[in-house]
Amino acid sequence: MSEPQSIKVKQPGKRAAFWITLARSVLATALGLALILQPEKTRPMLVNFMGMFWLVAGLMSLRWSASGERARRASVVAGIVGITAGTLVLARFVIANLVGEPVVAVILGVLIVLIGLVHVFEGFRTGVERQRQRSWTSTILGAFEIVLGLVVLVWQDDFGPIFYAVATSWAFLGAVVLLREALRKRAEAR
Repeated sequence: MSEPQSIKVKQPGKRAAFWITLARSVLATALGLALILQPEKTRPMLVNFMGMFWLVAGLMSLRWSASGERARRASVVAGIVGITAGTLVLARFVIANLVGEPVVAVILGVLIVLIGLVHVFEGFRTGVERQRQRSWTSTILGAFEIVLGLVVLVWQDDFGPIFYAVATSWAFLGAVVLLREALRKRAEAR
């Protein structure tokens, strides 16, 4: 009698997560290049990208929490903060008319710092073995987001070279982190 061969089951959810994460990596790379090549024209694109990035990251964190792929509490907090920040950024003109632009900038700066802190402390993954380990890429990305949030709080109206340097570094680091995550998801889907 022959031994049963292991059957590989493809996971469509993991495959979709791979493509979404890969697309986010490509967009982050494009943003980083735009910040280098045309920084004076990229402010609206940067702000919209950051809003979409955090909105999608928040949704993905909630998905990871529901699937048990990441530490539950941290992923729920990351999801809520990411969705709130993304929505705030994308609806900034409507919200600014209601409460004023300085208030929106302060709230956004605080949320960016919170997102960074969550990424630093969320760097715990849970897998089949339920082992937790810190993700150094999540920690580094979180540190950049903390600095980015502090820069937004300090220079609310005048985003100068420091802001663009931090944002460019954040975009490229985010692209690397997302590409690494996409490749991991692709390997898991096989």
